[in-house]
Amino acid sequence: MTDPNEEFRFIEDALRLLGNDVQSDLASRGWAVADLGVPDGDPLEWFWPPTAPVGYGGLPDWSDEAMQHRPQMHGPRHTPWRVPTRITKAQGGWRVEYGEAIAQEPDAVAGYADDASLLADLERIECWPMDLDEARLIRSERLFAVTTALAQDAHYQGFTVTEPYSSRINAIRPHLMFERSRAVGLADTAAPSTPRPRGDLAAQMNLVDAEAWASAVRTARAGGEGWGVSGPERPRV
Repeated sequence: MTDPNEEFRFIEDALRLLGNDVQSDLASRGWAVADLGVPDGDPLEWFWPPTAPVGYGGLPDWSDEAMQHRPQMHGPRHTPWRVPTRITKAQGGWRVEYGEAIAQEPDAVAGYADDASLLADLERIECWPMDLDEARLIRSERLFAVTTALAQDAHYQGFTVTEPYSSRINAIRPHLMFERSRAVGLADTAAPSTPRPRGDLAAQMNLVDAEAWASAVRTARAGGEGWGVSGPERPRV
């Protein structure tokens, strides 16, 4: 039987996260909490997983389910990030501290006087150190490249996917595989236990892939020379 104290703490933590509009939005967008065990009254530290060092805040080494099942095939994950981008409640507003990587210095600490101003700037914060226009362009180019490759039954470049994109892909993939199996007559395929996301699943996968690709490009730049979208690049012989 589950320990009643653990169940109570789980409910308490959930209420703590969702009792604030900003924190609810951060959680839904994939921001993670570094430590839920901080004393009541102390602000939670939220961090953006793509900018987090390996293991920061309890993140798994690999977030992709296939890699988790066979970690020995992939080895340790590498990232150039040394400090993640963080958001904390401060003096009635919000404080944003930008990440730091091998080839990326943090921007100056930013303050937001209210919830609305922070929420309006979240996408830009998540895309930092790229500006929004470039991030959107890179997503569009990736989406076109992947769509073209799929239409021609050709390959397209792979890369290392991090949170929160891995979790989004893991939520869509079982439903997509189930529907494809049913389409070819495999009627005995078990349906996923989770609710099916609304809309076209293949299109959703491609959109998440495009977001994750832009994130990987940002991380590669933050690593500087010798870093690529899948981590440190092997020297050419």
